[in-house]
Amino acid sequence: MGSPDPRVRLRLRPRFLLATALMVVTAVLASAWTMRALTRVGDAVGETLRQNDEATQATTEVATSLEREDDALLLVLAGDADARSRLGEERAHVDRGLARLDAILDEAPEQRLVDELQEAIDGYRRASIRITEAADGSFEDYHREANPLLRLAVARTARLRDLHFESTASIAVQARKEVVSARGGVLGIGLAAFVVSLLLALHLAKVVIDPLTEMTRGARAMKEGDFEKRLHVSSGDELGELAAAFNEMAAHLAELRRSNVGEMLRAKATLEATIQALPDAVILLDAGHRVLSLNRRARELLASDGRPDTIDASATTFGGTTLAELATSGGSFDAGDLANALRVEREGTTRRFLARSLPVHELAENDRGTVLVLYDVTELARLDEMRVELIAVASHELRTPLTVLRMTLLMLQEESSSQSARERELVDTCAAGARELAETVDEFLDLTRIEAGQLRLGLETMNVRPLLEQALAHWHEGASAYAVKLVLDAPMDIAVHADAVRLRRVLDNLISNALKYSPDGSTVRLTARAVGGDLVRIAVVDAGRGVPDELRERVFDKFFRVEHHRPGTDVGTRGVGIGLYLCRQIIALHGGTIRCEANQDGPGAVFSFDLARTGERT
Repeated sequence: MGSPDPRVRLRLRPRFLLATALMVVTAVLASAWTMRALTRVGDAVGETLRQNDEATQATTEVATSLEREDDALLLVLAGDADARSRLGEERAHVDRGLARLDAILDEAPEQRLVDELQEAIDGYRRASIRITEAADGSFEDYHREANPLLRLAVARTARLRDLHFESTASIAVQARKEVVSARGGVLGIGLAAFVVSLLLALHLAKVVIDPLTEMTRGARAMKEGDFEKRLHVSSGDELGELAAAFNEMAAHLAELRRSNVGEMLRAKATLEATIQALPDAVILLDAGHRVLSLNRRARELLASDGRPDTIDASATTFGGTTLAELATSGGSFDAGDLANALRVEREGTTRRFLARSLPVHELAENDRGTVLVLYDVTELARLDEMRVELIAVASHELRTPLTVLRMTLLMLQEESSSQSARERELVDTCAAGARELAETVDEFLDLTRIEAGQLRLGLETMNVRPLLEQALAHWHEGASAYAVKLVLDAPMDIAVHADAVRLRRVLDNLISNALKYSPDGSTVRLTARAVGGDLVRIAVVDAGRGVPDELRERVFDKFFRVEHHRPGTDVGTRGVGIGLYLCRQIIALHGGTIRCEANQDGPGAVFSFDLARTGERT
């Protein structure tokens, strides 16, 4: 342990370079030795083959020429006049062959045989000359004097060839000895190279593998929480520096752990206690929807006493829905939307819960998790149900006296001839107020039907333009009161499949809002046009202040008023905030969509909805 030994000067890089150089030098020496031996053997074999080929050709030429010379001699003895010239030519061939043999064969035994062959040929020629020049030369003389010498020369030619073959065989034996010697040299160099490589491998294993193994043990000990583990530093090379740096890191981590572990534990305990004290159920899941943690309220709701990792989120249900599905689809949450609250039966009572899932980034390395919160909205749901019931009862009870009031006012209007101008004005004002109150009561009744799921549509095929004309005619008087001009822009040949009464309710609400918020002298446009060939888009365009971007979706919420969220707006504009909510619900029942957009041609807002054309449903 401690710092590296400064006496160790040779670092890892020079060691590896030196070991590599030794192995390369050993391989080069083995290759050079082998190349030299093989070259010597190849040269010897090649030279032997060349000499053997030349000597064989020369010996064969001498033997063949001797045979042809003897044939020519026999022809001369037979009296052939042209045979003497041929005999001279063949003798010249024999002389050239002897000269080649004399030049090729340089060994002493071979030279002696060449000399003996020359003597035998000379004796044969002297005998043949004597026989051919004698007047009484005959074949008997030839067989007696010349032919034996010819056989002797041929025999010496064969002996010369055999002797040359024996010399060649001795050279082959010498070449084999060279190969054996080269093999032994290569084997010795290879063995030396193996021993050197083995020693180098053992040395490198000692100086590299052993320290790395010790570092691995130290890293594992640190992983298990043992920050007191230190490495033995025995060299001044890179591994020694690495071991020293490891020891310094371990010391710093141990000190950091001693200083921060208490604070971390306290922070963790505080966080866990806070989560446990929350009145709502909190469940933490990983990316695979495995439950990692849950607070006390969540355990009570799930009736689980085991560990979190024993809860299967894909199989555990809450309110008829699995935890995995709630974690996936519970991202949107609206505290005022209690229609989708989960119903859970607990000990004979029904509780209502709203689920919300929030993503947890970097829960682990390259992993994400989800926090699932189950809000207990039982009391809110009970209050909402009481509110809806109160609205339904109040609306229903108001309808009968309101009908009597409207009938009375209509009867008074019929007797207007007997009334003064002031009385007629008061009666008309009361009738208008009663009509608006009746419309409000109808809206509340539709609201209760929608929330109870009891609103039913009477669908029929109808032309859009007449319906729009009726709506404008209904609001013509009101537009005059607001000093606003109503304009219709719709073709005659567009038909939809809809409930005319409910669709009129939607148009009345949109036109009423447009008239309320349009300045005097402006224009409200009611348009209809085909969109994409299978949809009809109906729009109401006003010239008012418009709706801010952040509120264009919220204006369709129940009881929402823009005036409550925009400073400087006249909050005295009549309305309870359920008209646009009813419009969205009615259009949704038709299978369509409704939206709020900015007027692209000037100030104001555009409220539009899409319906399917006749014979088609969206």
